[in-house]
Amino acid sequence: MTPKKKFRFGERPAIDGQSETPMTLTAEDEANLDAYVGKIQETVAILRKEITAINNGELEVISNVFEEKSKVLKWLELRTPLVEPFLHHEFARKLKIKEHLGDLKKYIEEDGAMLSRMAVAARTILREVDKVSNRNSLGGLYGKSGRKMGANASGKQEINREF
Repeated sequence: MTPKKKFRFGERPAIDGQSETPMTLTAEDEANLDAYVGKIQETVAILRKEITAINNGELEVISNVFEEKSKVLKWLELRTPLVEPFLHHEFARKLKIKEHLGDLKKYIEEDGAMLSRMAVAARTILREVDKVSNRNSLGGLYGKSGRKMGANASGKQEINREF
Protein backbone atom coordinates (compact mmCIF):
# COMPACT_ATOMS: atom_id res chain seq x y z
CA MET A 1 0.00 0.00 0.00
CA THR A 2 1.36 3.43 -0.90
CA PRO A 3 1.76 5.96 1.87
CA LYS A 4 -0.74 8.77 1.98
CA LYS A 5 0.58 12.10 0.72
CA LYS A 6 1.25 14.67 3.40
CA PHE A 7 0.59 18.35 3.01
CA ARG A 8 2.27 20.98 5.11
CA PHE A 9 -1.09 22.14 6.45
CA GLY A 10 -1.65 18.64 7.78
CA GLU A 11 1.58 18.86 9.77
CA ARG A 12 0.49 22.04 11.54
CA PRO A 13 -1.32 22.03 14.85
CA ALA A 14 -5.03 21.67 14.23
CA ILE A 15 -7.07 24.80 14.85
CA ASP A 16 -10.66 24.37 15.80
CA GLY A 17 -13.12 27.04 14.78
CA GLN A 18 -13.39 28.35 18.34
CA SER A 19 -9.70 28.70 19.09
CA GLU A 20 -8.05 32.10 18.77
CA THR A 21 -4.59 30.56 18.40
CA PRO A 22 -3.06 31.73 15.12
CA MET A 23 -1.68 29.22 12.66
CA THR A 24 1.99 28.52 13.36
CA LEU A 25 4.35 29.60 10.61
CA THR A 26 7.27 27.46 9.57
CA ALA A 27 10.62 28.93 8.53
CA GLU A 28 9.65 28.13 4.94
CA ASP A 29 6.38 30.08 5.32
CA GLU A 30 8.25 33.11 6.64
CA ALA A 31 10.76 32.86 3.78
CA ASN A 32 7.87 32.66 1.29
CA LEU A 33 6.25 35.76 2.81
CA ASP A 34 9.55 37.67 2.74
CA ALA A 35 10.21 36.68 -0.88
CA TYR A 36 6.64 37.59 -1.82
CA VAL A 37 6.99 41.10 -0.41
CA GLY A 38 10.31 41.49 -2.23
CA LYS A 39 8.75 40.43 -5.54
CA ILE A 40 5.82 42.81 -5.01
CA GLN A 41 8.28 45.67 -4.49
CA GLU A 42 10.24 44.61 -7.58
CA THR A 43 7.04 44.53 -9.63
CA VAL A 44 5.98 47.98 -8.42
CA ALA A 45 9.43 49.34 -9.37
CA ILE A 46 9.08 47.90 -12.89
CA LEU A 47 5.58 49.34 -13.26
CA ARG A 48 6.75 52.76 -12.04
CA LYS A 49 9.59 52.66 -14.57
CA GLU A 50 7.15 51.81 -17.37
CA ILE A 51 4.64 54.49 -16.34
CA THR A 52 7.38 57.13 -16.13
CA ALA A 53 8.72 56.09 -19.53
CA ILE A 54 5.25 56.35 -21.11
CA ASN A 55 4.75 59.79 -19.60
CA ASN A 56 8.15 60.88 -20.96
CA GLY A 57 7.45 59.45 -24.42
CA GLU A 58 10.18 56.79 -24.12
CA LEU A 59 8.08 54.09 -25.70
CA GLU A 60 11.00 51.72 -26.37
CA VAL A 61 11.09 51.07 -22.62
CA ILE A 62 7.72 49.29 -22.88
CA SER A 63 9.14 46.51 -25.03
CA ASN A 64 12.32 46.41 -22.91
CA VAL A 65 10.45 45.79 -19.62
CA PHE A 66 7.76 43.51 -21.04
CA GLU A 67 9.64 40.24 -20.44
CA GLU A 68 10.83 41.32 -17.00
CA LYS A 69 7.32 42.40 -16.02
CA SER A 70 5.84 39.14 -17.31
CA LYS A 71 8.30 37.07 -15.27
CA VAL A 72 7.65 38.82 -11.96
CA LEU A 73 3.88 38.81 -12.43
CA LYS A 74 3.97 35.08 -13.27
CA TRP A 75 6.13 34.48 -10.16
CA LEU A 76 3.59 36.33 -8.00
CA GLU A 77 0.71 34.41 -9.57
CA LEU A 78 2.35 31.06 -8.83
CA ARG A 79 3.38 31.96 -5.27
CA THR A 80 0.12 33.57 -4.18
CA PRO A 81 -1.42 30.24 -3.06
CA LEU A 82 1.59 29.70 -0.78
CA VAL A 83 1.15 32.98 1.09
CA GLU A 84 -2.60 33.51 0.88
CA PRO A 85 -3.44 31.43 3.97
CA PHE A 86 -1.12 33.63 6.06
CA LEU A 87 -2.22 37.12 4.97
CA HIS A 88 -3.97 37.66 8.32
CA HIS A 89 -1.08 36.33 10.37
CA GLU A 90 0.89 38.68 12.64
CA PHE A 91 4.08 38.08 10.63
CA ALA A 92 2.30 39.19 7.44
CA ARG A 93 1.03 42.31 9.22
CA LYS A 94 4.59 43.16 10.27
CA LEU A 95 5.67 42.85 6.62
CA LYS A 96 2.71 45.06 5.59
CA ILE A 97 1.79 42.67 2.81
CA LYS A 98 -1.72 44.09 2.43
CA GLU A 99 -0.33 47.62 1.95
CA HIS A 100 2.17 46.32 -0.62
CA LEU A 101 -0.62 44.49 -2.43
CA GLY A 102 -2.67 47.71 -2.45
CA ASP A 103 0.25 49.58 -4.01
CA LEU A 104 0.69 46.82 -6.58
CA LYS A 105 -2.99 46.96 -7.49
CA LYS A 106 -2.83 50.74 -7.90
CA TYR A 107 0.19 50.59 -10.21
CA ILE A 108 -1.21 47.68 -12.24
CA GLU A 109 -4.44 49.62 -12.81
CA GLU A 110 -2.56 52.80 -13.80
CA ASP A 111 -0.19 50.92 -16.10
CA GLY A 112 -3.06 48.98 -17.65
CA ALA A 113 -5.05 52.15 -18.31
CA MET A 114 -2.06 53.84 -19.95
CA LEU A 115 -1.28 50.83 -22.14
CA SER A 116 -4.94 50.56 -23.09
CA ARG A 117 -5.03 54.23 -24.13
CA MET A 118 -1.86 53.70 -26.16
CA ALA A 119 -3.43 50.71 -27.93
CA VAL A 120 -6.54 52.75 -28.77
CA ALA A 121 -4.37 55.58 -30.10
CA ALA A 122 -2.32 53.17 -32.21
CA ARG A 123 -5.48 51.61 -33.71
CA THR A 124 -6.87 55.08 -34.46
CA ILE A 125 -3.65 56.13 -36.19
CA LEU A 126 -3.55 52.90 -38.21
CA ARG A 127 -7.17 53.41 -39.28
CA GLU A 128 -6.41 56.96 -40.40
CA VAL A 129 -3.31 55.87 -42.32
CA ASP A 130 -5.39 53.19 -44.08
CA LYS A 131 -8.04 55.79 -44.98
CA VAL A 132 -5.45 58.16 -46.44
CA SER A 133 -3.73 55.34 -48.28
CA ASN A 134 -6.99 54.04 -49.78
CA ARG A 135 -8.18 57.53 -50.66
CA ASN A 136 -5.00 58.34 -52.58
CA SER A 137 -4.54 55.00 -54.34
CA LEU A 138 -8.15 54.23 -55.31
CA GLY A 139 -7.04 50.71 -56.17
CA GLY A 140 -5.89 51.34 -59.76
CA LEU A 141 -6.01 53.74 -62.70
CA TYR A 142 -9.25 55.32 -63.87
CA GLY A 143 -10.23 56.99 -67.10
CA LYS A 144 -12.22 60.19 -67.69
CA SER A 145 -15.50 58.35 -67.27
CA GLY A 146 -14.50 57.04 -63.84
CA ARG A 147 -14.09 53.43 -64.94
CA LYS A 148 -10.97 51.37 -64.32
CA MET A 149 -8.73 51.39 -67.35
CA GLY A 150 -7.27 48.40 -69.19
CA ALA A 151 -7.63 44.67 -68.89
CA ASN A 152 -5.81 45.02 -65.62
CA ALA A 153 -8.93 46.15 -63.78
CA SER A 154 -8.29 43.68 -60.99
CA GLY A 155 -5.14 45.53 -59.93
CA LYS A 156 -2.71 42.75 -60.84
CA GLN A 157 0.11 43.65 -63.16
CA GLU A 158 0.96 41.47 -66.13
CA ILE A 159 4.10 41.34 -68.20
CA ASN A 160 3.90 41.80 -71.96
CA ARG A 161 5.86 38.86 -73.41
CA GLU A 162 5.48 39.77 -77.08
CA PHE A 163 8.48 41.14 -79.00
